[in-house]
Amino acid sequence: MEIDRRELKHRAREAMGAASPPFWLVTLVYVLMTTGVNLVVHLVTTMTTDPASGFSQTGFFLSLLTVMYRLVVAFGFQLWCLWTVRRLSPGLGSLIQGFSVWGRVLWMEILIYLRVFLTCFVLLFAVLFLAAALFPNLLYQLYSPLLLANLLTVPVSLLIWVLMLRYSLAPYLLADHPDDGASAAVRRSTELMRGWTWELFKLEFSFLGWMAVNFVLSFLVQLYFLWSGGLFQLIQSSDWLAVLSLLDSVTSSGLVYAITALVTLPVTLWLAPYRGVARAGFYHERLALQQRNAPPLI
Repeated sequence: MEIDRRELKHRAREAMGAASPPFWLVTLVYVLMTTGVNLVVHLVTTMTTDPASGFSQTGFFLSLLTVMYRLVVAFGFQLWCLWTVRRLSPGLGSLIQGFSVWGRVLWMEILIYLRVFLTCFVLLFAVLFLAAALFPNLLYQLYSPLLLANLLTVPVSLLIWVLMLRYSLAPYLLADHPDDGASAAVRRSTELMRGWTWELFKLEFSFLGWMAVNFVLSFLVQLYFLWSGGLFQLIQSSDWLAVLSLLDSVTSSGLVYAITALVTLPVTLWLAPYRGVARAGFYHERLALQQRNAPPLI
């Protein structure tokens, strides 16, 4: 059984168009509440970093708080998306609704990350053990921590993304049944997604073009700053330490981060609610199918 992605996305656009206040305003406030706070924390961290050790206790503490804060605000945005699908006319206040259940939201995220981490660890251990058993000489000759890390970066990232899809409906389940707790939401998400991960994967993949636009814009911003910093001259002179230093300074620059966010903002104001409302619509459709064709979740 499939869910019609085109119809789902069409309904998402219709729901976004009917939203009041408009979806772009809600998304703009959401971006300011997340990206804007990230930029402020970055500036504070930069000012409080010890030049000798390169570490800032204040920055570390603020970064930790920011991660938790972003997770709670993201839950509020997902709630807005769900209410938009259901035509409940959510307002800007939905973005802070997550703070009323912030403990459950954070515990839900911890449970999800623990499950994903353990699954990745078991799978990677099994793959490496099998490779060592079948190709011991080749693995020994090619072994290098840096090489191994580079080879595994892409497949591990893809594996994590696919595994996260199993738990992607947990926020909506928590929103619908907050009194049942975070663990129930995570468990029910795996139940609802059993046999449907590929359908959600195809829905997410259908937004690849929009994501590619933002990636290209971000890349061009960073390339400009690398070019201004003399990247090509450093490469021609084979000064690789200076190249690495320049790359680190550009990728960690608050100015680059702010300009990248500004340049990609027009696409983000459309893409973020579009993806969010479409995914919430997927949950709404999947829940309806489950209720019609199967007994209730325990």
